[in-house]
Amino acid sequence: MNWKQDRRWSWGLTALVLVVAAAPYLALWLRAGKDFVFSGLVYNPYDGYTYLAKMREGWMGAWRFTLPYTPQPGPGAYLYLFYLALGHLARLVGLSLPLVYNLARLAGDVALVWALGWFFGGLFPEDAFARRTAWVVALFTLGMGWVVLPWASGMPPADFWLTDAYPFLALLTNAHFPWALAGIVALLRPGRPRWWDALIALGVALLSPFGVVLVGLVLAVQFAVEYTFPRGEGRRCGVFRFPGAEVWCRGLWVALGGAPYTAYVYWVTHHDPVLAQWTAQNRTPLPRGWNLLAAFAPWALVAVAGLWRRHPAKRRLALWAGMALGLAVLPLAVQRRFLLGFEVPLVGLAALWLTQRRRRGWWVGVLSAAVVPSLIAVWVVFPWQASQPRASLWFLTRDEQQAMVWLQEHTPPEAVVLAAPQTGAIIPAWSGRRVVYGHLMETIDGPRYRELVGDFFRRCMKGRAAWAFLHEEGVDYIFLGPRERALGGLPIYLPPSAVAARFGEVVVYRVP
Repeated sequence: MNWKQDRRWSWGLTALVLVVAAAPYLALWLRAGKDFVFSGLVYNPYDGYTYLAKMREGWMGAWRFTLPYTPQPGPGAYLYLFYLALGHLARLVGLSLPLVYNLARLAGDVALVWALGWFFGGLFPEDAFARRTAWVVALFTLGMGWVVLPWASGMPPADFWLTDAYPFLALLTNAHFPWALAGIVALLRPGRPRWWDALIALGVALLSPFGVVLVGLVLAVQFAVEYTFPRGEGRRCGVFRFPGAEVWCRGLWVALGGAPYTAYVYWVTHHDPVLAQWTAQNRTPLPRGWNLLAAFAPWALVAVAGLWRRHPAKRRLALWAGMALGLAVLPLAVQRRFLLGFEVPLVGLAALWLTQRRRRGWWVGVLSAAVVPSLIAVWVVFPWQASQPRASLWFLTRDEQQAMVWLQEHTPPEAVVLAAPQTGAIIPAWSGRRVVYGHLMETIDGPRYRELVGDFFRRCMKGRAAWAFLHEEGVDYIFLGPRERALGGLPIYLPPSAVAARFGEVVVYRVP
C-alpha cells in the first residue's frame, strides 16, 4: 500500500466497509422485536448455523471437531480450529456466540480491506488511478447475474451466492472467508518474501486448505514462467539468485507454513470413516453456462482486453486468474472452492485496460452501473425478504430459544434430539446437542435423513414404524415447536409423563 498517498483512502474504505457489512445484520436485529430472537445470521443461514455449531463445540471445551448434525459423529479430528477457538473465546469473555462470530467477521473485513490495498499498491505503485480503482471495485462489485435471473430455473444467479469468488460477498456472509481471502491476497502480493509468509500460509490452511493449494500452484506456475522467460536480471533471495528467486522463496515459506496442515486435512477427511462419508457428499460444483458468464461480467470481458497491455502486473494477475479457472473446471467435487477471490485478478486486469482510456472515469462509472442491480439485490432486497417471515431460519421464537437453552443446561452432551429440518439446523448451534438431521451436507446420508425426519413429523410413519425409527437412531428427546407442528406434529402418542420441559408452544419430550 502506498501509505502516504492512500492514507485517507485506507481509513475511508475501512469505515465504509464496516458500515456496509454491519447494516443488514443491524436491520434484522432491530426487526426481531420482543417476540423473536435474531439468529445473528443473514446470508446463507444454513451454513451459518454450522459455523455457530462448531463454535458451540469450542464453547463446551472441545478442540476436536465432530459432526454435530448426525447421530453418530465418530472420534472427530482437528478441523475448523478457527471456529472452535472462537467458541473458547466466547466462553472466556462471556459474550454470545452470534456476537463473537460477527465481531470476528467484521475484523476479517478490515483485514481484507488492508490486504487488498497492499496488493494493488504493490501492483500499481506509481498509478494512483489504477490502484484506487481496482481497490474500490474489488471490494464493492458483483457481476451481471441479474440479466439471467428470469431464466435461472430455480437457481439464483451465481454472483448472488458464490461467496468464494467475491470480496463483497465474503465481507457479508461469514467469519472465515474474509480472513482467508486476506491471507491469499497477502501471499500473492508483489514484493520480497518474508518469514511471516509461513504464518500467513498456516492461517490460510486453518481457514481454507483449498486456498493453500491455489496459492501454491499459482506460485509454482509463476516461478516456472519467470525462470523460463526471465525479465531483466534475476533478484537475490537469501542464498538464491536466479530468475524467479523471490517467487521460489515465497513458495518455500508457503509450503513450510501451509502444506503440513493441508496434508493432515486431506488425510483425515479421506481415512476417518465418518469424515470420509461427509467428504464424499460435500460437493461444490461450478455453475454452468450463461449463469457463470453473467456472474463475472462485465469485469471478465474488460480483463481480457487488459491482457493486451504491456505492464509488469499483467503476468501475476493473469496467472492467478488462469490457474483458478483451470482448477475450477477440472472434474472435481470441489470445483468452485478454487475460485477463491477470483474477482480480484479480474478487476486488476480490467484496471490495466481502463488506465489507457481517455475518459477512464466515465468507463468506470458505466461498468460499475452494470452491476448495481446485483448489489441492490444482495445488500438490500435479500435482507428485506429475510426480515419478513418472522419464525424462520433468521429468527427463533422466544419459546424456541428458551427450550434450546434448557436442552443445553439439563441434558447430557451426548443426547440426540429429533426435530424438524429447520429446527435441526438451529439446535446444535444454540444448545450443543446433536440432531438426527440438520444439514444436507453435514448430516451423513443427508438426503435420506431429511426425508425420514420430514416423514416422521408429516405423520407418514405410523405406530411401530415411528417407534422403530426413534430407537434405531438413538433419539433421546423430541422437540415439538411451531416448525414441527407446521409439518403435521407427532405421529405417536406420548403420555404427560414424557414431557421433559414446556415453554409456551414448545414442548420437549423425553423418549421412553
